[in-house]
Amino acid sequence: MTRTFHELRRATLGAFLLAALLGCESAGGSGEYGVTATQFADVVVPAGMKLRDRANESHSRDDGGYRTAHLVYSGQSRVEDIESYLRLRMPSHNWQLVAESKVEDGIVMKFERDVYSVQYSVARADGATLMTVDYATDYSRR
Repeated sequence: MTRTFHELRRATLGAFLLAALLGCESAGGSGEYGVTATQFADVVVPAGMKLRDRANESHSRDDGGYRTAHLVYSGQSRVEDIESYLRLRMPSHNWQLVAESKVEDGIVMKFERDVYSVQYSVARADGATLMTVDYATDYSRR
């Protein structure tokens, strides 16, 4: 009887530990729920802008050259300074500016290179500067 009780207790403990391990979220990142965003090397980010990665605000994926990302940054940089920085740095990564528009308290700039496009949306909100980077792959442009 004692042996069966100990075996049952050991099996119950093992099942509990397995369930706990399988139910855990990744804690590998700095965000509250783990980082799901990796910044690509050809995405330029001005100094002082920090990636917001809590609760999956930002995410990225790179599968053998197919890339997609939605990256959200915040900081205290001025919109005009970020615009100048993008104009200066993006061409050094072979990006070509294809569209831009002024929006309320900000700017939207779209760049293209080969099958990739990236759109920067920069604006002031709630006392900070928000910069959203949307990166996409479009094989129809080959």
